[in-house]
Amino acid sequence: NVSQSKLNLFYRAKGTVKRWEQHIINYFKTRITNGFAEGLNNKIKLIKRIGYGVPKVENLKRRVFLSLLSI
Repeated sequence: NVSQSKLNLFYRAKGTVKRWEQHIINYFKTRITNGFAEGLNNKIKLIKRIGYGVPKVENLKRRVFLSLLSI
C-alpha cells in the first residue's frame, strides 16, 4: 500500500525500514541495543563542551573518568 500511496514521506520511510530490516529483526530476536555506549558517548561530548578551553588534555581525561565513576 505504501508503494501505491504516492506520499513521499511514506515512500522514504518504507526505504528506511527496508534498509535497516535485518537490524530491526535482530533487536526483536536478541533485545540487545547499543544504548549504553551511545549514552556514554553523549556524556563524554557534554563534558568536552563544558570543559571547552581546558589547556591540558590530561585534565580533560581526568574529568571524564571522574564523571564516569558514578556509572
